[in-house]
Amino acid sequence: MLGLTSASTITTSTVSLATQTCNPLSASTCSADPALATDLSVDFTEESEHFAVYQSPDNIYYGDDGLTLTLAERFDNPSLRSNFYIMFGKVEVLLKSANGTGIISSFYLQSDDLDEIDLEWFGGDGYEVQSNYFSKGNTTTYDRGAYHKMDDPRTAYHNYTIDWTEEALTWYVDGAAVRTLSNDSSSGYPQSPMYLMMGIWAGGDSSNSEGTIEWAGGATDYSDAPFSMYINKLVVVDYSTGTEYTYGDDSGDWTSIKSTDGEINGRKGEAEVEFSKLVSDDDTADTEEDDEDDDTEETTTTISGQSSFATSTTVSTAKRSTTYGGSSQYDPSASSTLVTKKITSKKSKSSESDSSSSSSTAASSSSASGLSSMSNGANSVMNKLSGLISVSLFALALL
Repeated sequence: MLGLTSASTITTSTVSLATQTCNPLSASTCSADPALATDLSVDFTEESEHFAVYQSPDNIYYGDDGLTLTLAERFDNPSLRSNFYIMFGKVEVLLKSANGTGIISSFYLQSDDLDEIDLEWFGGDGYEVQSNYFSKGNTTTYDRGAYHKMDDPRTAYHNYTIDWTEEALTWYVDGAAVRTLSNDSSSGYPQSPMYLMMGIWAGGDSSNSEGTIEWAGGATDYSDAPFSMYINKLVVVDYSTGTEYTYGDDSGDWTSIKSTDGEINGRKGEAEVEFSKLVSDDDTADTEEDDEDDDTEETTTTISGQSSFATSTTVSTAKRSTTYGGSSQYDPSASSTLVTKKITSKKSKSSESDSSSSSSTAASSSSASGLSSMSNGANSVMNKLSGLISVSLFALALL
């Protein structure tokens, strides 16, 4: 997901973090993965020993409000990587994404054998977040992504949660489950030890492929910089125990993963209790910065609250280049160059609870038009009701 540090590194930096990491499915000399094997809460008021700078250290700031990652000019890509791995677990981040066309705020988990669990936000789109996943670096199709409608993630902090088990993977927005993927997905299932990554990059940079720029929402105008994303708090619990995780064979199956001095899923019940305690301090997510909006019901403010926007859409065949995308999961040789969306049908019998039926395909412009029409229709109804009420009150006054 993450991009370049400077123009001079454009050649070497197109190689992703994933490809820089030893892949245990193709090499027998890879180092073991250091296990978290406990719970962790980080408020980022200062630099954390649990995270290392991946790129652009001068654009990473810590303070009373937490972590700020700022893209100040072209080729900036401030990003952090955890120095630990989890083998199944739960992660919650209190995050406010960046504004700016083509600017991508990213938070994701990735394994050495290219399993991946993603959350990404588009600086030019204030009302959705994208979930995505990959298994063993398989990029034969680009239909795994899904869009989830929500209150503007750029103007307020929201809670985003990933619950990852051997049976299912669930994404939450402000406490409401927006997507669940079962482990029998035909597109594979992430199931190997993962580290955490967070960062901001310009998907709309002119050096990227047409498909990447289209997916990111358009070309980035650097005269609008700086662009910043913010993380107020991060909670992580590892469902497994031990000191390190290793691959028992080249299958990549979770049952082949070994834990030194521990057990896979050895603390799941305990971890869930710990997670609840750690997030209980966050009674609310920050509301809109404008105080006059603090009491509006439409703003999602509680961890357990559900966003007023619950619609999900799925992404079909998007092409990203590795120049700024930074992940080998996105092959620049992919044939499709446009991102399309389709409204998700009601829960089907497929392995993924929010996947759409093939017959419900629609372009993103159609989806946007449909949502706009629904909004206009609702406004029209409200205006008519308001008029009827006014007439009734006037009639009563005459009596």
